[in-house]
Amino acid sequence: MLHVISGVINDVDVESKVALQKTKQKELICQLKSQLEDLEKYAYETGNADLPQSMILERQNIIINHIKEKLNFNVDDLCKLPVDDLRWQVDYAISQIVSPLKMKEQLVSQLKTQIADLERFINYLQGEVSTETLACTCACPVHTSGSAGSTSYAKKSFNRKTEEENRTKTLNTVKKVVALLHMFLVSQLGCGSERVRRNFKKKSVHNWRDLRTRLDIAVEHVIETIAETERHPEDDDIANENDYASDSDSMSHCNARVTTAVRKHLATSIRDLIQHGLMSDARSSSVVPFVGCFPQRNSSTYNLMHAWELILKYYEIKNGHRYNSSPAQKLSQSFNLDLAGGRVVSSKQSLLTTIGNIIASHSPYKRSSDSHFKAFICASLK
Repeated sequence: MLHVISGVINDVDVESKVALQKTKQKELICQLKSQLEDLEKYAYETGNADLPQSMILERQNIIINHIKEKLNFNVDDLCKLPVDDLRWQVDYAISQIVSPLKMKEQLVSQLKTQIADLERFINYLQGEVSTETLACTCACPVHTSGSAGSTSYAKKSFNRKTEEENRTKTLNTVKKVVALLHMFLVSQLGCGSERVRRNFKKKSVHNWRDLRTRLDIAVEHVIETIAETERHPEDDDIANENDYASDSDSMSHCNARVTTAVRKHLATSIRDLIQHGLMSDARSSSVVPFVGCFPQRNSSTYNLMHAWELILKYYEIKNGHRYNSSPAQKLSQSFNLDLAGGRVVSSKQSLLTTIGNIIASHSPYKRSSDSHFKAFICASLK
């Protein structure tokens, strides 16, 4: 019994001695660390060594904690994660901040280029860009000969333009004189009988009444079609009951019905009525008055002018191409800008713009004159 008790006491003494030895070792380690830190500080202060390791670790911890706060980088198990995962998480956190900044920089650069282009275009419109500032001012023989050649070429082109203008003026005056002589001779020496003139007038009035009746019927048909689409009849609802069509599809279907009625009936009636008026002007095309005494073929089939050609003639007379191709008009169409300065756009300007848009949209596809005229009627009803 005494032997057992003595064995237990010996074990307790051994454990206490081991614990005492561990505490002494810890105290010794702490003492050595403090002495090492004091030695490093002394060496750093005397200039014989770099910054102490403790201060380096402290500053690194401050930097890492600050970066973690800025990047919103929260990793709990730093010691357990492998190095590749840590790198991936750091790259992902950095990309979350850098990517929006790159997008903003690209957007700002695009806006700067667009603003610069717009400023250049506005300066061009205001007349600030001149070709005189771009000309070479040196006295070398190459540029002097080139300038002389350019001036001679400019003179030749100017002379050609003046000659062409003079020719057109003389031709126009000759045509006017011939037309006046024709009217005078027909009024004084015309041999057409009153009976033929009366029959021709009756026939033209009869044709005009038929065309006018067709126009009235076409207008009533378009009005009825619009009324039917506004009422939304039951047959359309029944037809679309089992479909998955949306409201926009039904509206496009209604607009298609109205457009078909306008293009098929109204536009053709207006075209025929306009061409009937153009046909009467094309009948008396004879320059010599006594030629009217002989029987003539119906030249209206050969000299028939289309209604769209009349609109193109108006567009040409009013310089519509020059108006639509002006820099101000192109700028307003490209950037959707109001360059009128608060002024109301006149009907003439809107008409020229509409004709120009129809020509630009239909000419590349080589559409017929009927297609151009139908598009013009549809655009006028919008």
